[in-house]
Amino acid sequence: MKIRTIRGRIVLAIVLVGCIPLLIGLVLAYVSGMRSLRDVIGGNLQAVAIQAADRVTMLVQGEVQGVRLLGSAPLRVRQPVEAANESYPVDREKTQALIAERMQAWEKGGDGVGRLVNAELSRFLLETKVRDGDKVVGLLIADQHGALVAASSEPDHYSFKQELWWTAIHAGGVDQVYISGLIPAHEGSFRTPEETIDIAVPILDDRQHTVIGAVKASYRFDSLFAMINQIRIGQTGHAMLFDAAGNPLVCPILPRQAHRIPAQLMTMIVSSHPGWGIAEDDGHGAMDTVVGFAPVAGLPLPDNSWHIFVRQEPGESYAPIRDQLRNLAAIGLVMLGLLWAMGRYVAARIARPIQILQTGVEAISQGTYDRPLNIRTGDEFEELAAAVHHMADRLKASRGELEALNADLARRVEDKTAEVTEHMKQLQFSERLATLGKVASGIAHEINNPLGIILNRIECMEAEAAQLGVSEEQQRDLVAIRTQADRISRITKSMLALSRGSATVLKPMDVNCVLRACIDASKERALTKGVSIESVLSPSLPPIMGDRDRIETVMLNLINNAIDAAESGVSPGVVTVHSEGGPGKEGGLVAVRISDTGPGIPAEMLGRIFDPFFTTKGEGQGTGLGLFLSYGIVADHRGRLEIDNGRRGAVATVSLPALVSAAESQQEAGWEWEQARY
Repeated sequence: MKIRTIRGRIVLAIVLVGCIPLLIGLVLAYVSGMRSLRDVIGGNLQAVAIQAADRVTMLVQGEVQGVRLLGSAPLRVRQPVEAANESYPVDREKTQALIAERMQAWEKGGDGVGRLVNAELSRFLLETKVRDGDKVVGLLIADQHGALVAASSEPDHYSFKQELWWTAIHAGGVDQVYISGLIPAHEGSFRTPEETIDIAVPILDDRQHTVIGAVKASYRFDSLFAMINQIRIGQTGHAMLFDAAGNPLVCPILPRQAHRIPAQLMTMIVSSHPGWGIAEDDGHGAMDTVVGFAPVAGLPLPDNSWHIFVRQEPGESYAPIRDQLRNLAAIGLVMLGLLWAMGRYVAARIARPIQILQTGVEAISQGTYDRPLNIRTGDEFEELAAAVHHMADRLKASRGELEALNADLARRVEDKTAEVTEHMKQLQFSERLATLGKVASGIAHEINNPLGIILNRIECMEAEAAQLGVSEEQQRDLVAIRTQADRISRITKSMLALSRGSATVLKPMDVNCVLRACIDASKERALTKGVSIESVLSPSLPPIMGDRDRIETVMLNLINNAIDAAESGVSPGVVTVHSEGGPGKEGGLVAVRISDTGPGIPAEMLGRIFDPFFTTKGEGQGTGLGLFLSYGIVADHRGRLEIDNGRRGAVATVSLPALVSAAESQQEAGWEWEQARY
């Protein structure tokens, strides 16, 4: 086509008018899109860094609180430390000489080393270390002179008076807390081949006014801060922990020796305020990377502070804007072709075909898709008329599709509304649980004071019983009283954990063992009410991950409820406890069903049985908290608690995820049943 002709000039004018705004739009979209994308990515990375820093602070403060609780144990810790302090001579020089003599004996080793420490307290520290898991390297307790009193394992030396942690605790007062930085391998108190971090707190006297010793816990650094390795942003983004000197402490991608941190990036990371920026070199081989950073606040570190650094590969960060540009370029090419075709159509026809087309297009815009366009020019206008007819057919079909999509959208909106309603119910349940947690915290604190006196008296009675040689039956009674008092102590700790929102410690456990213990505990009560307990326990039941005390609380509460219901039903009353394994949506399940022969639950009350303070029992017979707390405990174990009416009485079903699937358990052991009657 020649540009000098009218037809060519019309086509060129239409193409230029369309392409110039398109090019300007592409440039503006790239500039503004890149700026907006950086702001969004930077803000997101900053938020991730702040959250990670807060999690590090909470993690360390939680461990500090745990060490404080260990150091405040009056019988287990404080009394042995006071006894160690009282064992020294009054003369200071004699005390120093005695400590020096013990240090020499410690260095020599041999059988005499064991007599220098409190064996019972050392066993208690070892049990505490084992209970806390692999993250703990060792625990030790020193007296007011810095000498070793007890340890979970043998430390490298006997006196710690010259070490930084002891100096800080001894000079800092009752509220002093010592948190070390990263301790290299083979340099800690326990000479472990792993890098560690130390947390030390003072041990106070009965009045909490004087420092009488100190307790120090050594943690594996990588195990304690493993949560940083779990932070991921997209496919390539991750978080790191740095100290103020620019030394990487935790990085899930590269070893510490492989990092090269430029000065510009280090200055940005160690800022005292959270933020984000563009790193010319992010230390991982990428350039112009958007990074986020935040300081770890609230930790009394002796040398310098810690900082969280979050990065993501630029290719992944800028992928959305590049995809957008490619889409815009493709759209531009399509628009260029349309403009070229439009110019040819306009230049090839005169006013009449255009008017006919205009009239037909206006009819289509008003919803009339079947109006004919009588153009018989034998050229492009006739083809355009056919194209308009085809477009009308497509619009008609598209309108039908849109109507179908609108109907489908309305259905999805209804589904989402139902889902939001369910989430609101769960939120209300969480708020009720938080309120109950506050009440439980107050009750637990009030119970702990007399409970401590009871436990103390039981210990005295056991000691007197051993000296007086009381009967075996009385000794069993003392053991039973102590066992139940310890259980009350664990329950109060669980109530305090509920009020503080602490995580449940899950360990592999056998549900059948819990059920047998609960049946034994409820057997005497059932006999007094004329109710028998029958059990059908599967011997091939797979183990679960759970907190034994909390699961035992759930099962005991359900069995007691069934006994109460069976007592008011047909005589004689029967409570049946049934356990089995089976498949679930995400693996194996362990199901426990507890049924009774009582009158059942009225249909109008089934929807309220898990509400706090709601009970179907008579006045003075129930608090309405048992099922509410049981529901929360089962939910914490990723399980379900369901209660419904069976053929006779009510049936409570507890479903918990198993460690192995039911099919594997059946293949290994077969489905046999263990039956018992009490």
